[in-house]
Amino acid sequence: MTTVAETETTVTGRDRTLLLAALGVPLGTLAFLGDELPDAVGRIVLTLTSNGFAWGTAALVAGYLVRRARRAPVVATVLLLVATTVYYGLILVVSRRWSGGTLDDGSSADALGLQSIARAAGFWSLLSVGAGLMFGSLGHLVRNGPRQRSSAAAGLAFGMLAAEGLYQLSHDYYWPVTDDFVRAIVVSNAVTVVLSLVVTVVLLASRRGRGSWWAYLGSAVVAGGSGAVLWSLVDAVRGTGFFV
Repeated sequence: MTTVAETETTVTGRDRTLLLAALGVPLGTLAFLGDELPDAVGRIVLTLTSNGFAWGTAALVAGYLVRRARRAPVVATVLLLVATTVYYGLILVVSRRWSGGTLDDGSSADALGLQSIARAAGFWSLLSVGAGLMFGSLGHLVRNGPRQRSSAAAGLAFGMLAAEGLYQLSHDYYWPVTDDFVRAIVVSNAVTVVLSLVVTVVLLASRRGRGSWWAYLGSAVVAGGSGAVLWSLVDAVRGTGFFV
């Protein structure tokens, strides 16, 4: 027979799951606002809400907070899928940046714009599934895994969160910093790397039992290099113009 205490625990767990998944709504909304806001304000919002670090952190923390191992990656994935749906839904309905264009013959380019939005939404939905499953599992492992595996998972999470920033900072054309626009890009990417370190160190230090900082460091170095390479592939696909 189920006791009252067990029932309350179950309800609390379900409520937490729904709440974490629902956080995809503000995440997607803020990412959309970052595209629309001008100049430095938009850059700051984008840095905090519309990049691999921001979305990966949301999935990682979701996985960390969910107690059941099988549920953690699912909740993290749903969160990212909700955020992706909200983001592209707002583009579709509010900004409508896919509409208003014309082809060389003077006809409307709206159909092509909608196709571009659909391709982009599908592409980032696939990435959301992969990232959600990975970061959700890592978050749960950081909190609940054995000492060495937990520490290595935290290092891997750092490398994946910081990967986009590390990749961007490796571009030769950003150095030396020549103007305010380039400076904003360099600073924003450097901030994501630092915040990736802070997030993963705090999560590892907050778990029950001590972590292995050597395991964390070794995993972080390997993952950071590998993640930067992966982001170069994502950027190459994004740069083809097939996706927006």
